[in-house]
Amino acid sequence: MIEIEKVSFKYSGSSDYALRDVNLSIDRASITAIVGRNGAGKSTLLRLLNGLIPHFYEGEFKGRVLVDGVDTREKDISDLSRKVGLVFQNPEHMFFSETVWDEVIFGPKALGRNDFEELGEKALRLTGLVDMKEYPPWSLSGGEMKRLSVACILSMETDYIALDEPTVGQDAVSRKELIDILRSLKEMGRGIIVVSHDLEWISDLRPDRVIVIRDGYIFADGGPDILADTVTLARAGLVPPISSIIGRAIGVKGLGIDEILKEVLG
Repeated sequence: MIEIEKVSFKYSGSSDYALRDVNLSIDRASITAIVGRNGAGKSTLLRLLNGLIPHFYEGEFKGRVLVDGVDTREKDISDLSRKVGLVFQNPEHMFFSETVWDEVIFGPKALGRNDFEELGEKALRLTGLVDMKEYPPWSLSGGEMKRLSVACILSMETDYIALDEPTVGQDAVSRKELIDILRSLKEMGRGIIVVSHDLEWISDLRPDRVIVIRDGYIFADGGPDILADTVTLARAGLVPPISSIIGRAIGVKGLGIDEILKEVLG
């Protein structure tokens, strides 16, 4: 479990807190979606999970974050990266190796894993990139780059995978592929945390839990039905996904638009 206890954070040079008195716990083997408009504090919250805050980003930090009982203030980022893997919004910023294979085995090799080749193969199979081992990472499409960034985290066998705005720049096929990967990882017992303002995609993902952030606060926290709560989302500056509105109207909740159509059409 990841536990965030009374955390407030203000970036160095800022007059306002990016997060304010946040209390939150996140279980493994579940998909947690953190939604909110731009500037609400979503990405800042994500940076707490593997120690980027307070170790990398300077500022005023209050409270504590525990990852499976370990206080992130007492461990450095390299240790915490064994527990929580962070997939950044722009995947190309993660790459520095000449081939997909070198990229995906770098993490487990750096962790001293003797089975790094096995881990790399497994990660590439899960993300559908086995046939692209020798490709330069920058030659991949946007969707393939996103899958490679996920593979790089998978190869380190972290217990939690956190993704920041994973659908930015992705086409419909890539968005669907990513949903399939994340659902499979949940079934394998991984904790999935997704930060996004793309509520249509979040609805299709079918998260176990939806957390709404507004002005650095936890504004709402509950099941996927929140995505159909027009009042709550409007107060947070968000527009409900069309699938949730339709689902609520016909009494079918918590499904994406494709699944709603199957339900209605039989």
